[in-house]
Amino acid sequence: MTPSSRRAAAVAAASLSLALAACGGTTSPTAVGSAPAPQLVMTGAQVGYAVWPSGVRWVVLGTTDGWRTVVNRTPVAVPTDGGLVLSARGAQVAVGVLPFQQLLVSPVLQSSGPGRVWTPSQLPSALVATTSAVARAEGATYAVLADGGVVAAVDGTSSWAPATSAQRLAPDGHLTMSGVVFPDGRTGFVMGAGSSDRPVLFTGAGSSWAAVRLPVTGGGTATALPPCLAGGTWVAPVALEGHLELFTAASPTGPWAAGPDLRTTATPVVACGPHQVWAALPDGGSDVLRTAAPGGAWTTRGDLGTHVTGLAPVSDTSAFAVDSDPSHVVAVSLAADGSTATTSLPLPAWVATVGGAAMRN
Repeated sequence: MTPSSRRAAAVAAASLSLALAACGGTTSPTAVGSAPAPQLVMTGAQVGYAVWPSGVRWVVLGTTDGWRTVVNRTPVAVPTDGGLVLSARGAQVAVGVLPFQQLLVSPVLQSSGPGRVWTPSQLPSALVATTSAVARAEGATYAVLADGGVVAAVDGTSSWAPATSAQRLAPDGHLTMSGVVFPDGRTGFVMGAGSSDRPVLFTGAGSSWAAVRLPVTGGGTATALPPCLAGGTWVAPVALEGHLELFTAASPTGPWAAGPDLRTTATPVVACGPHQVWAALPDGGSDVLRTAAPGGAWTTRGDLGTHVTGLAPVSDTSAFAVDSDPSHVVAVSLAADGSTATTSLPLPAWVATVGGAAMRN
């Protein structure tokens, strides 16, 4: 990035953050979701991004060599103390800023190409505090708001239009929105949590969304985890009380079939590789890795030696992961005998300090 482009990006982002701070009060909105968490997004076998804690702020890191080296990709002049969420598809990257102090609505900054000149826009309210709050699609970006709305902005514009809402999808009020994803760039899924006898997953794009009818078994609360693609098969994981159910279909509109479920004491981390599904399930002091072909039986691969909070497969035998230790990224590989090996990839010391001291509004 040239000095002039850096200054232009800084002025635009600073103007946005000051405008947002000026229009707010002194209390933060009630956001649905969890606290900010480290996040990995891989766009290639060695290329990807991470949302990472640093000092009192959160930063965006980038790599082109599988986390052996990293660069700072954080948008400038935006208060990131409340956390960030990131979505990327190819060269297109969208970063959402979670509320912090007087920042009561969320900016979204978008970029394309290696120069990383960030274009800011303003959502109508705050983002939901989950890692799936923002999603890149072909030609648009989607965002899920803490008030239960879903909005979208067409590329080249800064205007966010309503796409759908929890009230529209579930008029009875039994739905808590948790995120949106576009696994193939064209087909979207809105996820939520609610009663297991009601839909918690919806598919569509634009302003047209329909309930995904999953044959969920058991009672209690069901939480739809982000769907993904393994080969040509759609995969929809659902966490229920005490177990994980994995549903598969040839089409996002179904019909959906249930595969063997997994017992788990907490919400697992599930992700798709090119032809199989990976799941990290809490088991005692660490997570056990299991894999399965879509619709097939689960195979135990071994103990990961840590509690994984994010998993990004880049092939059917290798993945990158994040855990509670912010000093490293974990490389996970499956050996020929089916066992699991993990390698710690230490991050440079500057990652821990670049966030600096608290930003004051």
